[in-house]
Amino acid sequence: MNESDLKAKVQEYWNEHPCGTQFTDLEWGSREFYQAVEQDRYQRQPFMSEAVGFDRYAQRDLLEIGCGLGTDLFQFARAGARVTGLDLTPQSVSLARHRFETEGVAGNFLAGDAENLPFPDEQFDVVYSFGVLHHTPDTQRAFSEVRRVLRPGGEAVVMLYHSRSSHYYIGYPLTMLSRLRNGDGLMGRSEYFRVYDGESNPLGKAYTRRQMRKFLGRFEIVEQRSFETWRPRLSGFANRVLVGLGSRFGFYVVTRARKPMR
Repeated sequence: MNESDLKAKVQEYWNEHPCGTQFTDLEWGSREFYQAVEQDRYQRQPFMSEAVGFDRYAQRDLLEIGCGLGTDLFQFARAGARVTGLDLTPQSVSLARHRFETEGVAGNFLAGDAENLPFPDEQFDVVYSFGVLHHTPDTQRAFSEVRRVLRPGGEAVVMLYHSRSSHYYIGYPLTMLSRLRNGDGLMGRSEYFRVYDGESNPLGKAYTRRQMRKFLGRFEIVEQRSFETWRPRLSGFANRVLVGLGSRFGFYVVTRARKPMR
């Protein structure tokens, strides 16, 4: 499958399954829906405020690539950032825009491709992307676009899935055992990461910390930290162990980097 066809499938999948909608049965677009999605997100990922720093960018121009329902972007806007949300899928753009309009919060929204950002050079002070750029075929090109649209001295804050994580070292063997018991075939490492976001998800990748830094090779790496999510199906003890391992083996690696001054 060529990259164009693959990207079309990625767009189709996420247009039908906007990230966050899987955790609630409430009517899409209702105030209760947005509240439920937000509550679930930050309960499952309680590290978000610390890792991302929603309150760091007041009065700065911030772009989110892959804004989804606008949940994170809303936190930046509420803290005073001037925000733009871009997503590959019209469904997410519509839902994110509706969230902001409902709350009376300013924000710009448009559909677009992370590998070909529809913005001029050096337009933003901050580019944020959480769990998105590993779903585009040419991740390196997407990072090059991040650099292009950032102003000198601007920050990139990006989360990618971690291939050398407890999620893989523990989850992969357990998943394979379950598949064998059920009479299903085994799957390879890359396939395992693909289906993390759904069996029909057409593309999902994970990277080492070094690979992530290489994507940002022309940036100054300010910070790189990994975190693990809280999983409601596990016991409190199991969650504490996983979260404790998160600083080294977390599945969510957040890299904060600065574009050099001229």
